[in-house]
Amino acid sequence: MKKVLSILLLISSITISAQTEIVANPGEYVEAENYGGSVELKRFLQQEMNYPQTALATKTEGTVELSFVVDRETAKTSMFHIKKSVSKELDAEAIRLYHLLLFNPSYYRGDRVTTYSTLKIKFSISSYKNYCKKRGYDNSVLTDNEIDTSNIIYKDNEVQLKPKMIFKDTLDNISTFIRKNLKYPQGTLKMSLTGEVKLSFVVEPTGRITNIKVLKSLGGGATNEAIRLLVLSKWNPAEKDGKKVRVAKNFEVNFNLTNDSGINYVPTSY
Repeated sequence: MKKVLSILLLISSITISAQTEIVANPGEYVEAENYGGSVELKRFLQQEMNYPQTALATKTEGTVELSFVVDRETAKTSMFHIKKSVSKELDAEAIRLYHLLLFNPSYYRGDRVTTYSTLKIKFSISSYKNYCKKRGYDNSVLTDNEIDTSNIIYKDNEVQLKPKMIFKDTLDNISTFIRKNLKYPQGTLKMSLTGEVKLSFVVEPTGRITNIKVLKSLGGGATNEAIRLLVLSKWNPAEKDGKKVRVAKNFEVNFNLTNDSGINYVPTSY
């Protein structure tokens, strides 16, 4: 089935752009999406959604749809607007969540293209109550006095206090955490696959993890196992100028087999 897509063509270096429609054959077009796709989006919403109290009281539910442009070079979003509104409160929460997400650009015939994209966020009170029960908290938002509200994502060397993984045992470190929790995938074992899985992610001001992206994958279930380990980890957030801030990090797991032990984890320094 052919797909019609809207591509923004940059006319010049000035901020004028034009929109054109192209009919893409199957396999020619890869749509822009948030890091990690639908699986990570679902985890993100379950973790970060903060259902407005007014909407809970009035039992307001529905799906808010946002439309925006994803730039082909920077993958930054712009020109966003509400395509489908539910209520003032739910619209505002959908916008807040949208601003926390990072996106991959669209591809057409192997080349990056600037396109319009959409994001649908479903608000269901029964689902939200299940989220809260599973995650152990209702409100996922810190006060403005505690955090940097700019949503800027910093690097480790740009903050005064770096994000640190939390360990139950004070003698633990990244290496021992992975060694204790790693479940070597049967598929990886059967295929005798070895190598590194590398992930990028953001440590939020709450210490929670968002925007998990696979930078380097490995088959047989190894990539999913690395993601599971990352989600399992707990973090203290970074601080800059007295405020808790967002920081980008990488997480690496090496899957290696040896003749002596059968399974060997080689840690990466942090």
